[in-house]
Amino acid sequence: MTGHKGHVPMRWIDRVLLVFALSFCSTSLLFDRMAALEPGPMAPADSGLKGFFYWWGSTYDPLIVLNPLWLQIASGVSAFVFGPFYAVLAVALVRRREWIRWPAIIYASVMLYSMVIFLGVHTFGEPRPTVPWLVALLYAPYVLFPLALLRRMLPRRGPAGEVRPLFETGRG
Repeated sequence: MTGHKGHVPMRWIDRVLLVFALSFCSTSLLFDRMAALEPGPMAPADSGLKGFFYWWGSTYDPLIVLNPLWLQIASGVSAFVFGPFYAVLAVALVRRREWIRWPAIIYASVMLYSMVIFLGVHTFGEPRPTVPWLVALLYAPYVLFPLALLRRMLPRRGPAGEVRPLFETGRG
Protein backbone atom coordinates (compact mmCIF):
# COMPACT_ATOMS: atom_id res chain seq x y z
CA MET A 1 0.00 0.00 0.00
CA THR A 2 1.41 3.36 -0.94
CA GLY A 3 0.99 6.71 0.73
CA HIS A 4 1.38 10.12 -0.85
CA LYS A 5 3.34 10.40 -4.10
CA GLY A 6 4.41 6.76 -4.23
CA HIS A 7 5.76 6.65 -0.65
CA VAL A 8 5.66 3.15 0.85
CA PRO A 9 5.52 3.11 4.67
CA MET A 10 8.21 1.18 6.55
CA ARG A 11 7.35 -2.45 7.15
CA TRP A 12 6.59 -3.28 10.77
CA ILE A 13 9.63 -5.57 10.98
CA ASP A 14 11.88 -2.74 9.81
CA ARG A 15 10.43 -0.51 12.53
CA VAL A 16 11.14 -3.17 15.18
CA LEU A 17 14.68 -3.68 13.84
CA LEU A 18 15.18 0.10 13.90
CA VAL A 19 14.16 0.36 17.57
CA PHE A 20 16.52 -2.47 18.54
CA ALA A 21 19.38 -1.07 16.44
CA LEU A 22 19.09 2.31 18.16
CA SER A 23 18.85 0.80 21.63
CA PHE A 24 21.81 -1.54 21.00
CA CYS A 25 23.80 1.41 19.65
CA SER A 26 23.30 3.10 23.02
CA THR A 27 24.21 0.07 25.13
CA SER A 28 27.26 -0.70 22.98
CA LEU A 29 28.60 2.82 23.31
CA LEU A 30 27.84 3.08 27.04
CA PHE A 31 28.23 -0.31 28.72
CA ASP A 32 30.46 -2.19 26.28
CA ARG A 33 32.85 0.73 25.94
CA MET A 34 33.14 0.81 29.73
CA ALA A 35 33.84 -2.94 29.93
CA ALA A 36 36.34 -2.76 27.07
CA LEU A 37 38.33 0.04 28.64
CA GLU A 38 38.25 -1.33 32.22
CA PRO A 39 41.46 -3.31 32.74
CA GLY A 40 40.84 -6.60 34.54
CA PRO A 41 38.28 -6.95 37.32
CA MET A 42 35.92 -4.01 37.72
CA ALA A 43 36.63 -1.76 40.69
CA PRO A 44 33.68 -1.12 43.00
CA ALA A 45 31.68 2.00 42.18
CA ASP A 46 28.82 3.61 44.07
CA SER A 47 27.12 5.93 41.63
CA GLY A 48 26.51 6.79 38.01
CA LEU A 49 26.61 4.42 35.10
CA LYS A 50 29.64 2.61 36.44
CA GLY A 51 27.90 2.19 39.80
CA PHE A 52 24.86 0.66 38.11
CA PHE A 53 27.07 -1.61 35.99
CA TYR A 54 28.98 -2.74 39.10
CA TRP A 55 25.74 -3.31 41.03
CA TRP A 56 24.29 -5.43 38.21
CA GLY A 57 27.47 -7.50 37.94
CA SER A 58 27.99 -8.01 41.65
CA THR A 59 24.31 -8.81 42.22
CA TYR A 60 23.39 -10.93 39.19
CA ASP A 61 26.20 -11.35 36.67
CA PRO A 62 29.61 -11.83 38.35
CA LEU A 63 31.34 -12.51 35.01
CA ILE A 64 30.81 -8.83 34.16
CA VAL A 65 32.64 -7.75 37.33
CA LEU A 66 35.42 -10.31 36.74
CA ASN A 67 35.84 -8.86 33.21
CA PRO A 68 38.35 -11.40 31.83
CA LEU A 69 40.48 -10.44 28.85
CA TRP A 70 38.29 -12.31 26.32
CA LEU A 71 35.26 -10.33 27.56
CA GLN A 72 37.18 -7.05 27.32
CA ILE A 73 38.02 -7.90 23.69
CA ALA A 74 34.42 -8.91 22.90
CA SER A 75 33.20 -5.71 24.58
CA GLY A 76 35.68 -3.71 22.51
CA VAL A 77 34.33 -5.24 19.30
CA SER A 78 30.80 -4.46 20.46
CA ALA A 79 31.63 -0.88 21.45
CA PHE A 80 33.83 0.14 18.55
CA VAL A 81 32.54 -2.03 15.67
CA PHE A 82 28.96 -3.10 16.45
CA GLY A 83 28.00 0.23 18.08
CA PRO A 84 28.72 2.29 14.95
CA PHE A 85 27.24 -0.47 12.78
CA TYR A 86 23.92 -0.18 14.64
CA ALA A 87 23.82 3.53 13.74
CA VAL A 88 24.60 2.77 10.08
CA LEU A 89 21.95 0.02 10.08
CA ALA A 90 19.37 2.44 11.50
CA VAL A 91 20.09 4.99 8.77
CA ALA A 92 19.99 2.29 6.06
CA LEU A 93 16.64 1.00 7.32
CA VAL A 94 15.11 4.47 7.38
CA ARG A 95 16.50 5.36 3.96
CA ARG A 96 15.82 1.87 2.56
CA ARG A 97 19.29 1.16 1.29
CA GLU A 98 19.78 -2.20 -0.37
CA TRP A 99 23.55 -2.19 0.29
CA ILE A 100 22.90 -2.94 3.99
CA ARG A 101 21.88 -6.53 3.19
CA TRP A 102 25.35 -8.16 3.23
CA PRO A 103 26.88 -6.09 6.05
CA ALA A 104 23.79 -6.97 8.14
CA ILE A 105 24.15 -10.68 7.32
CA ILE A 106 27.83 -10.58 8.29
CA TYR A 107 27.06 -8.68 11.52
CA ALA A 108 24.27 -11.11 12.47
CA SER A 109 26.51 -14.13 11.86
CA VAL A 110 29.37 -12.70 13.94
CA MET A 111 27.00 -11.62 16.72
CA LEU A 112 25.39 -15.06 16.94
CA TYR A 113 28.81 -16.70 17.05
CA SER A 114 29.96 -14.40 19.86
CA MET A 115 26.71 -14.96 21.78
CA VAL A 116 27.26 -18.73 21.64
CA ILE A 117 30.63 -18.18 23.33
CA PHE A 118 29.31 -15.61 25.80
CA LEU A 119 26.25 -17.64 26.82
CA GLY A 120 28.27 -20.86 26.83
CA VAL A 121 30.68 -19.37 29.38
CA HIS A 122 27.72 -18.08 31.40
CA THR A 123 26.11 -21.51 31.37
CA PHE A 124 29.08 -23.85 31.80
CA GLY A 125 31.93 -21.69 33.09
CA GLU A 126 32.69 -19.89 36.30
CA PRO A 127 31.44 -17.66 37.76
CA ARG A 128 27.83 -18.42 36.90
CA PRO A 129 25.00 -15.90 37.19
CA THR A 130 23.22 -15.84 40.55
CA VAL A 131 19.79 -15.69 38.83
CA PRO A 132 20.33 -17.46 35.50
CA TRP A 133 16.84 -16.83 34.07
CA LEU A 134 17.17 -13.08 34.66
CA VAL A 135 20.55 -12.93 32.94
CA ALA A 136 19.19 -15.06 30.07
CA LEU A 137 16.25 -12.67 29.75
CA LEU A 138 18.62 -9.69 29.58
CA TYR A 139 20.77 -11.25 26.86
CA ALA A 140 17.94 -12.87 24.83
CA PRO A 141 17.51 -9.80 22.59
CA TYR A 142 21.16 -10.13 21.55
CA VAL A 143 20.26 -13.52 20.07
CA LEU A 144 16.76 -12.70 18.84
CA PHE A 145 17.74 -9.44 17.09
CA PRO A 146 20.43 -11.01 14.86
CA LEU A 147 18.08 -13.91 14.07
CA ALA A 148 15.30 -11.48 13.07
CA LEU A 149 17.81 -9.41 11.08
CA LEU A 150 19.02 -12.52 9.26
CA ARG A 151 15.45 -13.50 8.45
CA ARG A 152 14.80 -10.03 7.05
CA MET A 153 18.08 -9.67 5.13
CA LEU A 154 18.64 -13.10 3.62
CA PRO A 155 17.92 -12.92 -0.10
CA ARG A 156 14.50 -14.14 -1.18
CA ARG A 157 13.78 -15.36 -4.68
CA GLY A 158 10.91 -14.19 -6.82
CA PRO A 159 8.84 -16.41 -9.14
CA ALA A 160 11.45 -16.16 -11.92
CA GLY A 161 14.33 -16.96 -9.56
CA GLU A 162 15.47 -13.34 -9.25
CA VAL A 163 16.58 -11.95 -5.90
CA ARG A 164 13.79 -9.75 -4.61
CA PRO A 165 14.68 -6.30 -3.29
CA LEU A 166 14.66 -5.66 0.46
CA PHE A 167 12.53 -2.56 0.28
CA GLU A 168 9.47 -1.68 -1.73
CA THR A 169 9.97 1.67 -3.38
CA GLY A 170 6.48 2.61 -4.49
CA ARG A 171 7.85 3.36 -7.95
CA GLY A 172 6.16 1.60 -10.60
